[in-house]
Amino acid sequence: MNEVQSFLFEHHAIRGAVVRLTETWQQIVAQHRYPAPVQTLLADSVAATVLLAKAVKDRPKVSLQLQGEGPLRLLVIQCSADFKVRGMAQWRPFAQGERLLGEGRLSVHLDTGARNGLFQGIVPLVSEHIDACLEAYFTQSEQLATRIVLAGDAANAAGLLVQAVPGHERDTATFAAVAALAKAVSSRDLTAMPASELLPQVFGDYAIRLFRPRAVLHDCRCTPEHLAGIARMLGADELHSLLDDQGKVELTCEFCNRAFRYDADAVAAILRGEAPGVTVH
Repeated sequence: MNEVQSFLFEHHAIRGAVVRLTETWQQIVAQHRYPAPVQTLLADSVAATVLLAKAVKDRPKVSLQLQGEGPLRLLVIQCSADFKVRGMAQWRPFAQGERLLGEGRLSVHLDTGARNGLFQGIVPLVSEHIDACLEAYFTQSEQLATRIVLAGDAANAAGLLVQAVPGHERDTATFAAVAALAKAVSSRDLTAMPASELLPQVFGDYAIRLFRPRAVLHDCRCTPEHLAGIARMLGADELHSLLDDQGKVELTCEFCNRAFRYDADAVAAILRGEAPGVTVH
């Protein structure tokens, strides 16, 4: 199951979305050896970013970036308007039980593709958990009551979002009740149950309209042509220096961990603006 699905509460100004990823999530981490705590936080962040892409109007491209002073130095998730997602994390070795994040910040970038359609919100990290950090983002940057529940492991990434409809935030008692029900959902149910079964179980006393699901795919976008463009940006002097030192130019995509290697002939083609021969590892 690799899909995101939105829903509405029929008689209340509350909306939501559910995401469940299996193969798509496993493809994101297939070439990496993340420690379990890093992998769990990355899974939560991937699910959360897809929920953001579904919840925000105008179908934007969404980029979520987390920077901390703890062992987890950087986490980046990108989700396109058509729900193609990729993600990566950088970390240093850490002791068991050590806090991953420490002081830091969470940045959310939205790009609608229109003129003046770039938006950025930055909030401090208020928790070791991405759901609490994103709820703080919505409170501070969007002034929208939001509850996010996330569940992730080596096999799955899943999430549930409920949110007040903009302009209709007065029914705070109902939202508090709905948010409490959402918070009580188990990780097992969130990762295993389709939305058509999960939502009636979680919100049994409320009428819910469930919309058609959208497929969520992994898309790294690290084509040989794209990496060649990055190599070209290094300039002739740097490329020739790498060839002299190592006999090759090697670039590794941080998202999928594939290495692209260019020999002298390929570098010459890159500098001429031509498609290079490349070895991919």
